[in-house]
Amino acid sequence: MNNNLNNSLPELMRRATENLEPESTDLVERGMRRGATLRRRRTALISFSGATAVLATASIIVGSNHYLGQETQPPAAGPTTTQPTTNAKGIAAKPVSQKETLETLIKLLPAHLKVVKPEWWGGAWGNGAAVVVNDGKGLARISAAVYAPGMEQRCKMSQPGTCLARPDGSFITTAKEEPAYEPRNNPGGVLLNRVTVNRRGTESISLLSTNASAEKGVDKTRAKPILSVAELTKIADSPLWRFPPKRPIETGPAKPEPNDAGVGKPAVPLQQTLQTLKKVLPAELTFTRPETWGGNGGNGASYVINDGKGLSRVDVYLGYEQPVTKCDPEGTPNCQVKSDGSVVGWTKDSPEYSDARQKLEGVLSTRVEIYYPDGRAISMTSYNGPQQKGAKHTRVKPAFSPQQLLAMAGNKAWKFPGTGTK
Repeated sequence: MNNNLNNSLPELMRRATENLEPESTDLVERGMRRGATLRRRRTALISFSGATAVLATASIIVGSNHYLGQETQPPAAGPTTTQPTTNAKGIAAKPVSQKETLETLIKLLPAHLKVVKPEWWGGAWGNGAAVVVNDGKGLARISAAVYAPGMEQRCKMSQPGTCLARPDGSFITTAKEEPAYEPRNNPGGVLLNRVTVNRRGTESISLLSTNASAEKGVDKTRAKPILSVAELTKIADSPLWRFPPKRPIETGPAKPEPNDAGVGKPAVPLQQTLQTLKKVLPAELTFTRPETWGGNGGNGASYVINDGKGLSRVDVYLGYEQPVTKCDPEGTPNCQVKSDGSVVGWTKDSPEYSDARQKLEGVLSTRVEIYYPDGRAISMTSYNGPQQKGAKHTRVKPAFSPQQLLAMAGNKAWKFPGTGTK
């Protein structure tokens, strides 16, 4: 899957709903719990900078296809599967497909824009589509997401002007020339215009326009986003958009995922994981800034250590996953299946950014992962600075090599937390 897509859709969804309050938080909480399970291997095991509870939105990306005749495999979770609704004549209508959402976006764009890089994706939440366009003055990306009805929303009264009620019963949220990152972390100068319309029937649509070929990780190609807020609003209000049907909201306590290797395994206190991390690290280090996160079937802990050569953050995340028996082509660049059946992977001195911020901060990480045949999984990461991002490095290289991290991650002292329930 395209890495830019991984990064852009969660941000699109976050921005689309940041000024809206759900009438019921049950759906949001379920999404977060589901997201924690789906992303644990690819995100939580990589590393956490503090108690990063951003597991939810990124987990909804289940696949993407490319447009205009290129044959691709379907997304891992299949295309959007929603129950058909009926049209005005009472005849069952086919659910809107991801490709149809892309086609609608292209149809509604100004005619002078040349589409050079279309793509689509989707999941139970709805459909997403994006294009890179060219008007002869610089490439720019435009993204759209249509969401299935189901979450009643209203504007936050504490933020007047950012979300406005309209006469037809809908709400609109807009932002003009908003930096893609915090200004100090936006050396590429990427700006976004965004519009979210939450319609009276509770379906909603979000649109983003940029002044660059991607929403993050690139330098700007023009001074301002290619489409204005007014142009985006006109597109969002078009009657041509079709939305996925409303899906039933589950009630009652969340159920553990099927075949979850951690179901029924005892939970482990977060402080115990933090203590074990300190135990396996060299005793002569200075330990500061202890931190923990997780606790729902996966524990994370970290310290900022000093060996006299500069501060270095070291973190760990461990729990149970579906057993991994072989090296994953999309996993770490280095991987080996051991004689006991465990799978180990590692990276060394990897840059934390792929854009101009890397030159500013220079943070590198060395990471290892161990997957055991019974589902236990652990990751350890060492940085050459006091945090993963947002601060300059304090030493040339991370404090520990892959070999040292693997030795610590393989220590018998670790207790792997399960869900604690059956």
